[in-house]
Amino acid sequence: MFSKTKILLPLLIGIFLVQDRLFAQQVYEPNWPSLEKHKEVPDWIRDAKFGIYCHWGVYAVPAYNNEHYIQHMHNDSPDYSKLGTYKRHLAMYGPLEKFDYHDFIPMFKGEKFNADEWADLFVKGGARFAGPVAEHHDGFAMWDSELTPFNAKDMGPKRDVVGELEKSIRRRGMKFFTSLHHELNYTNVKMKPGWAGSDPKYAKLYGSTMKKEEWEKMWMDKCNELIDKYHPDIIYHDAWLEQVPVKNIQTYLAHYFNEAEKRKQDVIVTYKGEDIPAGVGMEDHENSNPGKIIAKPWLCDYSIGTGLSYSWGYTEGMEIRPAKEIIHTLIEVVSKNGQMLLNLSPKADGTFPDDQKEVVYKVGRWMWSFGEALYETRPFSVFGETTDTKQKVYFTQKGKTVYATFLEWPGDNAAVTLKQVTKKSLDGNVKSVNLLGLKNLVKCENQLTANGLKFTIPAKTRVPSDIAYVFKIETE
Repeated sequence: MFSKTKILLPLLIGIFLVQDRLFAQQVYEPNWPSLEKHKEVPDWIRDAKFGIYCHWGVYAVPAYNNEHYIQHMHNDSPDYSKLGTYKRHLAMYGPLEKFDYHDFIPMFKGEKFNADEWADLFVKGGARFAGPVAEHHDGFAMWDSELTPFNAKDMGPKRDVVGELEKSIRRRGMKFFTSLHHELNYTNVKMKPGWAGSDPKYAKLYGSTMKKEEWEKMWMDKCNELIDKYHPDIIYHDAWLEQVPVKNIQTYLAHYFNEAEKRKQDVIVTYKGEDIPAGVGMEDHENSNPGKIIAKPWLCDYSIGTGLSYSWGYTEGMEIRPAKEIIHTLIEVVSKNGQMLLNLSPKADGTFPDDQKEVVYKVGRWMWSFGEALYETRPFSVFGETTDTKQKVYFTQKGKTVYATFLEWPGDNAAVTLKQVTKKSLDGNVKSVNLLGLKNLVKCENQLTANGLKFTIPAKTRVPSDIAYVFKIETE
């Protein structure tokens, strides 16, 4: 016969375990004071510095103007241009009464999409976190969603794009990123009666024909579904969160942070402007970076696309930023306590154009060779300076090592003075100055004076780069 102790002890242990689970689930409540207790910028992203993501969706089929094609194709105002998207759409596909945005979905086949190939490209580019746009303003979810029939598993590619990428990216040791832009979905298209998209069966795609309360709940439920299925390490939000009730945002964030707490996962949510309080997430500066060191670490994102038809999604004939511009921007961003996200633009079939891949390869060659000047670093006392010879130099620091990265070659055997690198700013003396190279360090004669650090540039033939040049300053 069992004693009372033998009966009660397992019961008490079970009660305590249940209480622990309940407590773990309720660390964060859906209100700003509670959510602000979450560490908004964990160290992993400050060490990672560089990530890659992709705008890939139905908009890659028309491949014109930019990823806002769904909005521009519906704007028939006579004084509205956006590179003539509406007029061109009518000429190419016919009137909106016959051919609307949803008619592109069967053409969005993604027949060559390969998550492992994408993840390999991200690794080759030097990214430490990566992932896809999970849903853009167009209302088409790129994951296996139970909340809307307009998703990539049930339509178009008939693949769980987010799920496949999540597995491939994590297998390669990178953190998993997703972005959500669907807060603009409700006001994105001013649907007119008679247009094909006004049919109620397309309401969950176009958004604006839904009841506002139903759409608001769907917005929140999609966020939670993404969390529950794929547990992203970082969720990026575009602007316009004011379109969503604050309580819905708070409820979703509490769920995200509580789920992460249970998984012992350090997660991040990004925001723009004043969409959410600064103490809850990580601020993103789209296509820009501050002119000074910002104490709180921040994120910025740039697209590989540039030029007149500036786009985040693939368009035919799009112009591409060169690798040198991307690396120079990244160097500047990191010097100011930032982290950078580079956007790529895959084609509708799921492949990357050769010119984009070549740029990524070049970026990666520099990062794998000289990335120690960026990865795991923190800002120096100043972000940079311009030398007497008009050279742009940016600084980073890692322990007792300071990195001075020149955007251009200062000149063979040139004498350089870094005015901002002093005994005071270094908090010590200089032990050595070396030019980073592929095979070994190239020693530079140096002298620390009251006016700064003087050293002599070696011959450029020893440097395997034409993008940027890193001098490693080790202190005592």
